[in-house]
Amino acid sequence: MVVVVGAGFAGISVAEKLRGEGVEAKVYEMRGKGGELAEFARIEEFKEYYAKYIEKVEESEVEVIKGCVVSTNPFKVISPRGLEVGEEDNFFICTGAVDLTPAASEIYGKRVAGIYTLETAIRLLAMGKRIGNKVLVIARKDEGILKPLENHLADRDYEVEVLVSKEPAEVYGSRRVERVEVGGESISCDALVVYGGRLPFNPKNLKGKLAGNVVECTYDYEKVEKNVQSIMF
Repeated sequence: MVVVVGAGFAGISVAEKLRGEGVEAKVYEMRGKGGELAEFARIEEFKEYYAKYIEKVEESEVEVIKGCVVSTNPFKVISPRGLEVGEEDNFFICTGAVDLTPAASEIYGKRVAGIYTLETAIRLLAMGKRIGNKVLVIARKDEGILKPLENHLADRDYEVEVLVSKEPAEVYGSRRVERVEVGGESISCDALVVYGGRLPFNPKNLKGKLAGNVVECTYDYEKVEKNVQSIMF
């Protein structure tokens, strides 16, 4: 028996690969099946961009067990039934990645309303929330997700500007972002979305073989897919 922690693209793919080799696998997920892809699926431009990966998760027949794995040595999971303890000793950790919080040296000045990480902005958009009217996106590295984000905002009557820059940004405003200075240029906006990269999400420091975005830390799911395909069981 192998336990897979996380039911995003990587967790589902690992479980399918294990079962294809005749290995029984249980998949645990504290939230819903699909991970962040489930949020992407609620935004038309993202759904189209990530269609291949979203479809794989949605069409998979892998059963997902509701539960938060809090330890792998020994195996402990908090489920709707309470704390459960098991004897499983083989684990794949597919808990994904989260966005880095911008460092003070990257974004400084006023800490007012209207500043979001890319991850938070996507989550709000997936919920149907409006994050502002005039949006500035500053990315420290270029990733494909920036284009569907820009298209989504433009299609919903946002004014949007996307900058790929490592220059520090200074925020001005009283209660909410009013303008941002980057590289000597002053840009008027009422929302600032910042993307500076991602880091592994494994808050319980679970031990096991890491797979997927917890390794790659990206929005590029081609890299996530290749990581899963390279795994040796």
